[in-house]
Amino acid sequence: MIFLGYLLMGFAPGLFWLWFFRRKDDLEPEPRGRLVKVFLLGCASALLLLVLLPRLNPLLRPDHPGLLRDLVEIFILVALFEEGVKLLAFYLGAWRSKDLDEPLDGIIYGIAAALGFASVENVIYLIATGDPAVVVFRSCTATLGHVVFTGTMGFFFGLAKFRRQPRRILLMAVGLLLAVGLHGLYDLLLMPGHGKLGLVAILGLLPLLLLILSLKIRWARAKSASYHPELASSSGIQPGPQSGFPPGAREK
Repeated sequence: MIFLGYLLMGFAPGLFWLWFFRRKDDLEPEPRGRLVKVFLLGCASALLLLVLLPRLNPLLRPDHPGLLRDLVEIFILVALFEEGVKLLAFYLGAWRSKDLDEPLDGIIYGIAAALGFASVENVIYLIATGDPAVVVFRSCTATLGHVVFTGTMGFFFGLAKFRRQPRRILLMAVGLLLAVGLHGLYDLLLMPGHGKLGLVAILGLLPLLLLILSLKIRWARAKSASYHPELASSSGIQPGPQSGFPPGAREK
């Protein structure tokens, strides 16, 4: 019963934020079944990392303490591997799907993978501490951090879906590197011993990144009509100038 309570408390923030962000895709909402699939794959990605990290830690982390050790731990063992497994969830659950047919979908599916990962993390922290306040705090900090990092990556993957090589690879690389870089920077500021920099991460960097993500969502929503002209017409929405490519089209 206690574990069930932990599951409910740990998953509640992620499911709320999934509902919240799905509503942003109002012209052509993503199928609930596929969103749940990507969310569950995000959960599985957290469990996969839980299995892999104990084996990777001794191989990658330098033996001597210091700045290099901290940077390897934060940017590789945490940021790169966490974003990597969330990307795997995104790829397996959404990348090849016909439902991913505009840049906004990339953001939504990236967020779904991130929230699945964050929900499992919440349960792990609950089991470790037994304190529900941890989940309340994380629901507005770490959980939204995952949303920003992987949602940003999903945005670039959503753009890449309609580009030919080498632009496609370039956009995907930029998305992954941005997610890893922002994730690593956020965690670096939160490291013990950095004093007030933790507050900078939570009260400064995270709100700024959420604002930027909201602007990406706003831009992508404005372009939705260009990707779904029939739906836009039936809804009385006039398609704006296209900067992307409609479904089925590819860059020349």
